[in-house]
Amino acid sequence: MKFIFALMLGTIFSASPLLAQSDELPAVFILGEQEQAYETLKERHSQTLLEVTNYDTQEAFTHWLARVEEMERYANKIKFDIDGIKIWLHAFWNPDGSISHMGYLLRPDSRNIDEVELAAFLKTFMKRYTFEITSNKPFSHYTGANFPIYGRKVDN
Repeated sequence: MKFIFALMLGTIFSASPLLAQSDELPAVFILGEQEQAYETLKERHSQTLLEVTNYDTQEAFTHWLARVEEMERYANKIKFDIDGIKIWLHAFWNPDGSISHMGYLLRPDSRNIDEVELAAFLKTFMKRYTFEITSNKPFSHYTGANFPIYGRKVDN
């Protein structure tokens, strides 16, 4: 009985820091840093954008491309040069469509940019943007983006 109690108590105490860690994760963070908090965040946002769009790849792509285009327009509006940036992005949305966190990693073939300025840009973008898609639980999407955007969706 003592062993079971100790095991349960150990599980509770070891899980507690993990539950709190995604709250410790900054709203914008570099992928590959703070891995435990990142894993916890991914667990909380286990539903994907593809699931939210009922596995309609075209709809999911259309919504994601609209967000990236919106990001590019915002950068142009505030005169923040993102041309030449190639980036991996992992966006985490709340059920209401607001972004809770955004992880990023510059790809090796990206132009150099001050990462503090890039993080500030992403953070201000997050505050101004809400996804038109909502869900009954948090969701996420992991993909790459290149700026300027050359591929645009064309309806036939």
